[in-house]
Amino acid sequence: MSETRSEQPNLRPGRLTAAAKKFLTWDPNPDVFGITIPCPVPVSMGLEQARHLLNALIDNHESLRSRYSYGEDAACLVAPPSGGEIDSASIDVRVIDIEDVGPESIQRVMEEETAENNSRLDPPAGRVLCAALLTRSTDVNILLLTIHHIATDGVATWVMWDDVATYVRQWEAGEPISLLPEQTTASEWAAFLDEYARTRTGELDYWLGTTDIEPYVTTRPAEPESAYLDGVIEGSLAVRLLDELPAALDASYTRILLVALGLAIEDVTGRARPIQVQKHGRYSRLRPGTDLSRTVAWLSDDYPWLVQSVAGSRGERMQDAIAHYPKNPEDFTLLFWHAPENWPHVVEFNGPKFYFNFLGDVGVWIPGAHSREQARLTVFDLSMFLGTSQNDGVQRVHYSVHSPTGGIGIDRVNEIVSQWLSIIETVDVA
Repeated sequence: MSETRSEQPNLRPGRLTAAAKKFLTWDPNPDVFGITIPCPVPVSMGLEQARHLLNALIDNHESLRSRYSYGEDAACLVAPPSGGEIDSASIDVRVIDIEDVGPESIQRVMEEETAENNSRLDPPAGRVLCAALLTRSTDVNILLLTIHHIATDGVATWVMWDDVATYVRQWEAGEPISLLPEQTTASEWAAFLDEYARTRTGELDYWLGTTDIEPYVTTRPAEPESAYLDGVIEGSLAVRLLDELPAALDASYTRILLVALGLAIEDVTGRARPIQVQKHGRYSRLRPGTDLSRTVAWLSDDYPWLVQSVAGSRGERMQDAIAHYPKNPEDFTLLFWHAPENWPHVVEFNGPKFYFNFLGDVGVWIPGAHSREQARLTVFDLSMFLGTSQNDGVQRVHYSVHSPTGGIGIDRVNEIVSQWLSIIETVDVA
């Protein structure tokens, strides 16, 4: 058997992004954390060609051919591209025959094989990507592509989707395989941010002031039970959210969604509570000319935001929150994760118990799958994933809400979500 990528002697040191550094340092179960993309591929694509596809993806993106260590000395080592040679120890593709699986059972099979994919990931050994090829004789095969989160994020997922589609198109046409390359790697961007952070004075006092009133969660009681809620904003409410409110408030609809959640949490709990805001981390403006659009890595970052408690109507409160939103939210990541002199503040900082993550344009959405993926986020009393889809010219905003066991329970989740939707529907902006 040929030498695996993880055993190659010519590995070189890479640099970890803030998200990767945090995860590898503190996550109690870093091995099993995959993001799965179900990709349609031709029925003529079999095991050997699927292996070549995976090999091309790995060669094209530095994060996919890296191995990662855990703990306080977390680091990554980068292997060189394979040159087209298939390493059977690293290229992990299983074939699952679904010829006789009925349409009603396909989802169950995909969930089972996704779980199996997750169990086969091994970042320290350099296996951050694996796949299950679901085969049949008609329609399309399904390539369940699972990438460890340490090597990708929500934006990079769509880069991978595009790479698979490009590979399939070129392969079917008999053309040479030529995928668009990364212009900026994760290591290069992380190295830049480490240096750039030293130039920012930032808003450290502001960030320290957004600490939560409750202590950081390390263990939770057995009650209440975990709660899941999935829903869609559509029709006239979607038009109001996506078109009318942004025009009236001079703010993006994602900012409006976040502010409305902050107001709803304050209304329901009786006081303002900070929210951990997840962003995509692609602040290319920090270095003009940088192209991060093809970078496959975990570039996303997060920062705490706390709505100010002000009297007035819903519209007045929302306008005040928008006006006083921090001007440089990326400074939180720069000052806390790329500036070691501030790490003592990180230890003392009490993270928010509410979480907001807008995933972007998600295409065809499967809400239930996303809400259940959030079960890992046990430090949050409530976590919310959102995304926008457009099918047949109709735009929708999908939201997926989770509260873990020992969190706030389904009644309080429903109360917060109902208040959130009510604010979006009725906020006065005249």
